[in-house]
Amino acid sequence: MAGLEFEMTYRLRVRGPMPTTHGSPVGARSYWEMSEGTLEGTRIKARIAMPGGDWYRPGSDGFGRPDVRVQFITDDDAVILLHYTGLVQMNDAFTKAVETAGTTRFEDHYMRMAMRFDTGAPKYAWLNQHLFVAEGRLTGKDQIEYRIYRVT
Repeated sequence: MAGLEFEMTYRLRVRGPMPTTHGSPVGARSYWEMSEGTLEGTRIKARIAMPGGDWYRPGSDGFGRPDVRVQFITDDDAVILLHYTGLVQMNDAFTKAVETAGTTRFEDHYMRMAMRFDTGAPKYAWLNQHLFVAEGRLTGKDQIEYRIYRVT
């Protein structure tokens, strides 16, 4: 039976959004920039190397669908790329926190991601060799925190 092992915390600050692409034949998207962030766990410590981006797709069903790519540099200078997609429930707790620069708890709304890492650094090869999932919450104005788990 598959299990989950806590691996790291991902904290980030976002900037945006740019205006939504209403009328696009592939659906409306808004763009958010991942301007600052860190990955911290017992096996990794890294920071965002340059801004990443989220081509966020708000849905008519009350869920947003992030599509994020971001680049990290570890404290020992390894390059780690991260791509993640998932679902964000834009319920009352989420909306209120966004409007007031407030916080949410992990259980306040459904914010779940499938995380895929990519690196050439031998020390971090384990990132290429496992599946990862995350649960998220809002932690203040334009701030998000994820707990990332390795699927065992």
